Amino acid sequence: MPLPPASREIYERIKSESGLSFGPLHRFRDEIVEGRSSPWRCRAGGRYLYVCENGLVHFCSQQRGSPATPLLEYTGEDILREFHSEKACATDCIVSCVRMIAVFDHWRGPQPHQAKLCADEGLVQIGR
Repeated sequence: MPLPPASREIYERIKSESGLSFGPLHRFRDEIVEGRSSPWRCRAGGRYLYVCENGLVHFCSQQRGSPATPLLEYTGEDILREFHSEKACATDCIVSCVRMIAVFDHWRGPQPHQAKLCADEGLVQIGR
């Protein structure tokens, strides 16, 4: 959903007063504010990993439980597979640091595989 008018006004004010604009690096923020999905190629599980306090690899802090593999068992094959796997949650992702660095990965080509997102009771899963 789009931000309500008062929140949108605050967002626009912060954006204009910051003086920083990196076009494609921040364009996704405007799409989120407008309530639109923003397609991109998330490289979670390949370019970056989230390792929790239990030593398990997850795609990111927002997708704990996927894949939840012990770090010592996460292989180079896993990294390559996930780098090339499309994530169902990507279009609505708001994790800014990974969205911005992904701009530089865009030229690397499509993601022909679908990532397997796991539902784990007790963990919040963000997705469609």
